[in-house]
Amino acid sequence: MNQDFKISYSRISSYLFCPYKYKLLYLDNIYIPVNMNITFGRIIHKTLERFHSVRESGYDALLECYDNSWKNDGFDNPQQIFEYHQRGKQMLENYYRSFKESNTEILYVEKAFDTNIGKYKFVGIIDRIDRYPDGMYEIIDYKTHIKVWKPERVNEDLQLSFYAYACKNVFGFKPGKVSVYFLSENKKIYTVKSRSEICDAINIAISASENIVAENFDPNVSKCKMCDLKFKCRFSRFTESKIATGEMDEAFNSSQVRRKLI
Repeated sequence: MNQDFKISYSRISSYLFCPYKYKLLYLDNIYIPVNMNITFGRIIHKTLERFHSVRESGYDALLECYDNSWKNDGFDNPQQIFEYHQRGKQMLENYYRSFKESNTEILYVEKAFDTNIGKYKFVGIIDRIDRYPDGMYEIIDYKTHIKVWKPERVNEDLQLSFYAYACKNVFGFKPGKVSVYFLSENKKIYTVKSRSEICDAINIAISASENIVAENFDPNVSKCKMCDLKFKCRFSRFTESKIATGEMDEAFNSSQVRRKLI
């Protein structure tokens, strides 16, 4: 294993989903095809990063950041581009209204961190960190997909536990609030990460890291149907079923799966 080996939430999440998917992504450099949802999420994140990094805080400035961040990568046709652009514009209008009513101070946007979990280097980027007038801190993670999670899923989210750990160990404060901001509905769902939850997340990260270093990459074929790399993996049940039914040629020729199967 490379001496520069490091972990992150994305890497841990990929390994927990399927160890072989981790190998494809991070060792074999097989990339997930860009699609409109990936592009749209990047656009909105970049828009808010730019907006909160400039002095001008008006709505027109927000829209200018949006236009400057826009890319057409991954969209299927002009109609889809138009629909997503309108959706993003409405999303940002609602966001701006809430932002202007907020009494918090935005300390950081897209804040990178570098710390250790056990003997492993752990890196990541937190979308936003706010401070309230009473001195309480809040971690905010943006989500751009349409479906809003139930509170139970937010409470169990591993990424938020990692962020809470990073804030304590890198920035020197314990967040009083941790939230997921569902921009499509302009809705925040809050949680608080306890010491035991953070410890559990750390143990999960260490266990996954040890398995990665030991090169334990057995595929979890029960996840094939949900996998972004199902057309590119030699263990994929989905690929095998498509070949068996003669449907693979059409799928393989699509713009999303042009790479040779592994």
